[in-house]
Amino acid sequence: MKILPGIALALLLTACSDNDSGEGIGMTGRSYSAASAPVADVVLEQEAKPVPLRRYIAMRHSLKLEAPGAELHKHFEAIQAACIKLGCIVLDADQSQARPNQDASATLTARIPPQAFDAFLKTMLEHGKLLQHKRDSEDLTAEVIDVDAKIANLTALKTRILDLLAKKTGNMEEVLAAEAQLSKTQADLDSILGQRKALASQTDMTRVELHLVTESLHAEESWLAPVAQAATKSGHVLMSSLGVMITVVVALLPWLLIVIPLFLWLRKLYRARKARRAQAAI
Repeated sequence: MKILPGIALALLLTACSDNDSGEGIGMTGRSYSAASAPVADVVLEQEAKPVPLRRYIAMRHSLKLEAPGAELHKHFEAIQAACIKLGCIVLDADQSQARPNQDASATLTARIPPQAFDAFLKTMLEHGKLLQHKRDSEDLTAEVIDVDAKIANLTALKTRILDLLAKKTGNMEEVLAAEAQLSKTQADLDSILGQRKALASQTDMTRVELHLVTESLHAEESWLAPVAQAATKSGHVLMSSLGVMITVVVALLPWLLIVIPLFLWLRKLYRARKARRAQAAI
């Protein structure tokens, strides 16, 4: 009889122990959930945060410099060599010699890595005086995104066609149709890749247009400007007058060959007639 109350007490203690353990587990579970909830919120917040859109900007610089006329081509060659050394691609380079009424000049059109432009500008300013520097840019982001999407679609289509041809399922007509579609897809892909390369040349490189001219004495800061301007105008007036005179002489020359002999003949005739009248009067 005494054994039964002892067994009952032991069962009661065991049940209480199980309940306490269950509550501990529950609390542990609740504490884990409470601790993990903020972490999940942070992960979701990071995933929801938009990725910054890359901008594709085409930069262009147009510069006008002047250098001494006698050394203009020497300075231009040094600028061109520095450009090539900095990794630029020369698109056009032109030099013109000094001619009557036309000074020597040189032009350079090139694409240079953006990070090298400041060094190139410093070199240019060492070889000429800056007269003008124009900067402009064009946002090509939308065009680049559109071209990239077309490339992705054409590449995926090409992959599917190649998979179909690799399985060699279907009749000959279907195989030929798939090969024709593959050829067209490859041609379209090559074309759009060319467009993407052209866009990359504009956005990945900076376009530089340089115009190098001869130093002028007409600069406002030069005290010789009025004298040089007066000399130029007087020389122009003199040459213009001489040109008009030559034109008039050339225009009248055929008529002079006719008028002068006729005048001399009429003059001789008049004198002979006058001489006869004088003799008749005597």
